[in-house]
Amino acid sequence: MNTRREFLLSAASAALFAGCDNFNHPHFRRPRLAAQLWSIHQAFWKDPAGCMAGLKAAGYDGVEFAGYNKLGAKELKKMLGDAGMAAMGTHVNGDVALVGDELKRTLDFAAELGLESVTTPHARRDSEDGYRAFGRAMGLAAEAAKPYGIWVGVHSTYHHFTTKYGGKTAWDAMFEEASPLLQQQIDTGNTFHTGQDVVALLKQYPGRHFSVHLKENDPTKTAVLGEKVLDGGKQVPWDAVLGQLKREADLRWCVVECEMLPDTIEPLVASAKFLEGRI
Repeated sequence: MNTRREFLLSAASAALFAGCDNFNHPHFRRPRLAAQLWSIHQAFWKDPAGCMAGLKAAGYDGVEFAGYNKLGAKELKKMLGDAGMAAMGTHVNGDVALVGDELKRTLDFAAELGLESVTTPHARRDSEDGYRAFGRAMGLAAEAAKPYGIWVGVHSTYHHFTTKYGGKTAWDAMFEEASPLLQQQIDTGNTFHTGQDVVALLKQYPGRHFSVHLKENDPTKTAVLGEKVLDGGKQVPWDAVLGQLKREADLRWCVVECEMLPDTIEPLVASAKFLEGRI
């Protein structure tokens, strides 16, 4: 815990979530493992049942959506139930789906499907004030999602760390004034690729990590976790990162992302094997 403010934010978050089922489900011996479905979108929408069965057999407990292929919440929920998989979450465009009248529609859909989280990726602004305003807006969405028992978060990407204002990253600007309920979905590959210390970043923001994206540093041939990085790049320091995740008491999901071969589940299967005994 770095500051008294961070302690208070973490305590406030815990207090606000008291009594909400999704926020107080039993602590698992390990975080559950989810597959980011954009990783296999070409295969998944051709054969959703086959992909789900394969992921379940590989050890995945749930999925994170990135689009719904025109299927409704009831259809998707049944598909997951038939496969014995949980609806870990979804990625949406926060500028559209998490503001104004669309916010309630998004949360109603998420609740009907049984989603535990709604996350916005790739948020980009052209000024420090813009990032601060976006963080506040997503924080309001997180507050609105609290009665639903749903987490709202922001997914990290390159420009959140390469964009700086007086030495402060856009990521820091986004979260400094945001509600303590707003979660950080750290993407290990994106973050490490920009030279950030993933472990230090996790420690900097305690109590904000409902889920973490596990992705190898780019570029790799198949994006399998632990695979040798091409062009002389370095691998994500998995021992250190996964060791820290074991100490993250609030972490509920590790989400595997392998997007180089979207027509097959094999990279996700191999990545699950890499994680066996590590989380």
